[in-house]
Amino acid sequence: MMMPTTSASPENFEPALCPLTDMGVIEVTGDDAEGFLNGQLSHDVRSRLPLRATLSAWLDARGRVLALFRAIRTGDHWLLLTRGAEVEALIRRLRMFVLRADVQLCNQSSRWQAAAALGGIEPWLESRSIALGAGTGDVATANGALFIRVGPQLVYLVSAGEAPWDWTGGNPSGTEESAALEEIRLGLVNLSPQIAGRYTAHMLNLDRLGAVAFDKGCYPGQEVVARTENLGTVKRRVFRYSGELEHEPTVGTALLDSGGSQVGEVVRAVRVGESRVELLAVVRIDSATGNLTCAIEPGSALTRESLPGE
Repeated sequence: MMMPTTSASPENFEPALCPLTDMGVIEVTGDDAEGFLNGQLSHDVRSRLPLRATLSAWLDARGRVLALFRAIRTGDHWLLLTRGAEVEALIRRLRMFVLRADVQLCNQSSRWQAAAALGGIEPWLESRSIALGAGTGDVATANGALFIRVGPQLVYLVSAGEAPWDWTGGNPSGTEESAALEEIRLGLVNLSPQIAGRYTAHMLNLDRLGAVAFDKGCYPGQEVVARTENLGTVKRRVFRYSGELEHEPTVGTALLDSGGSQVGEVVRAVRVGESRVELLAVVRIDSATGNLTCAIEPGSALTRESLPGE
């Protein structure tokens, strides 16, 4: 991944700005919006802070993850940010649970544009007088836009109207693949339609990512999540791997052990340079440290890489 060279002068330093064309935005309004969201999502979205992007999951009754959101209250309404999802399909399904509550859900994806800022972000923020906290989920506003802390070296910029590089004075110097690589290194999976509803919260490491609150009230799938947490019955989790692969594996590609048996499947992958690939895969815990290969190129060994919280 090509990164800009850090300048000794903060005002001259510009991080890579990477377009995020798959960012979906659902606006939730109505007097009952907060109660509705808190009753549907796996984390308590209520916050004492003025602004907070709460990473949370929406589950089905079996505890399988249907969507991942960053829920942000802005004024009298909420925004749900999601990546790689079919937003209209999500809205239709969410509306089934509104019943008689005063809640309206609207797809606002076309109004909002998003980018990821990568690299040494702090001098860049400071030079623009943007006071963004260091904690994951911290949010700041400037020029009507949202700055969302996703990781130490990753910030989402989301605005209605102009593209982020137009109002930051920067330029789209990075790629979506660069942003995907940083997200993979943080262990973040996009819930694309191919894998929505296939994995539990623990399988996707959402307990480690702070996307599950174990002390909040009921929500769909809550009993499954609580039972898994209390009994410690997690058999599969997301792990990160890298390898020299000619082809980038697609979502669902099998990971094989030394005997050729499938022990996991790819949930996200990105190419790094000409021949290297980094990926996230849901893998059996008892096989995660073994000699694994990817089914599309079984002759190339994968190397297990670390994730935050492991």
